[in-house]
This record gives sequence, C-alpha cells and structure tokens, in this order.
Amino acid sequence: MSEQELKKYRLTSVEEPTDEQLEALMHAAGEEARRRGAEAESKYRAELERLLSDNLKL
Repeated sequence: MSEQELKKYRLTSVEEPTDEQLEALMHAAGEEARRRGAEAESKYRAELERLLSDNLKL
C-alpha cells in the first residue's frame, strides 16, 4: 500500500481493510506512537534537568 493510499484510507463499518492495508495501518500507527513517545520523553527529561538545575542553584 502506497503512502498516499494509506493516508486516504479510512476505517468504516462499510469497508473492511485487507490484511495488507491493516498491516500498513498498524505499522504507521506504531511508528507514530514511537515517535511521539520519544518526543515526550525528550521534553520530560529536558524539563526535569531544568528543574533540577534551578533547584540546585538555590
């Protein structure tokens, strides 16, 4: 399934995805979840380091 087809596809009760489509959708969702998780972890660690640094200066 091409990226364009993946972006255009919508899950509905009318049309069941093929195994290939479902695999591509789940793969894309997993990649997005990992990317967002890494981004959140990075922001969390940066904020934690900032707070620690600010409190150690006191």
